[in-house]
Amino acid sequence: MYTTIHPGTRPFLEEWYESVRAQTDSQFDLWIGIDDLDVDEACAEMEARPEATWIRAEPEDTPAQVRERAWRALIPQADAVVMVDADDMMHPCRVEHARQQISECDIGACALQLVDEEGEEIDCVMPPSGCETPEDVLPRHNIFGLSNTVYRTQVLDGSLPVPKDITLIDWYLATQAWLKGSNLSVERAVLMKYRQHDDSTLSLLPPFTKEDVRRTTQAVQHHFSAVERNLPAGPKANRLTAFQNACEEVHQFQERILAGDERLEKYISALNRCPPLPLWWGCVARPELSHLWNNQTTQ
Repeated sequence: MYTTIHPGTRPFLEEWYESVRAQTDSQFDLWIGIDDLDVDEACAEMEARPEATWIRAEPEDTPAQVRERAWRALIPQADAVVMVDADDMMHPCRVEHARQQISECDIGACALQLVDEEGEEIDCVMPPSGCETPEDVLPRHNIFGLSNTVYRTQVLDGSLPVPKDITLIDWYLATQAWLKGSNLSVERAVLMKYRQHDDSTLSLLPPFTKEDVRRTTQAVQHHFSAVERNLPAGPKANRLTAFQNACEEVHQFQERILAGDERLEKYISALNRCPPLPLWWGCVARPELSHLWNNQTTQ
């Protein structure tokens, strides 16, 4: 099992570690990447000193480098790794289920119950109904996070290195593996509580603001550009085509919707009337609103 601990996770470490200790399958080694925090400080927040391999970040490490440093140390020691965020909480069967899931795939994702900062459930589970296969999500959006996946370490190794300036590390890894032809699996079992708080990377649920969509689109565009610059050798042709189509769609969305406040306001208004789409990056270039940027009158 791997997680990253940093100052933003401090308020949630006790609950997170309680969920680690509650696992029905305890036959795993815990690896922790620790960034801008002392091990003793982290243990004080957990009110425990876990038996773990701690990988300390170097002073100039970016978030991507912190994780890659830990993964490169971990990969030779394990056949598979369960990814979990230290501000979330695991169902007691998470590891047990992950062990079974990874025996049948290369990367497996479980479903997540959204909760608020205090851990109270929000009436939303991701992925939404209808997302039964990786192709229902990738390459336009993401469900393979660093809190709800299990990776074969050989596949994780094949997705490295990660560009040091990348922020959407999880999506980059999953997209690289998917393009290479890896077998990805999405399951409906809800085995994570996914916490929404002030330091969360993005807004998943409406209402969205213009700033939400501008900021999220910029991150998505950066993701597609990073993958384009680092395409794997011999990608699966149909998956590469799907990726290129998604990349072009985001480019058109950015050029035609974000170009002016009036167009963006029209998109935001329509987006906030749509049913929620609980997928990471689901507010960007929402497919059912494509007429707003594909229509030539928007040019």
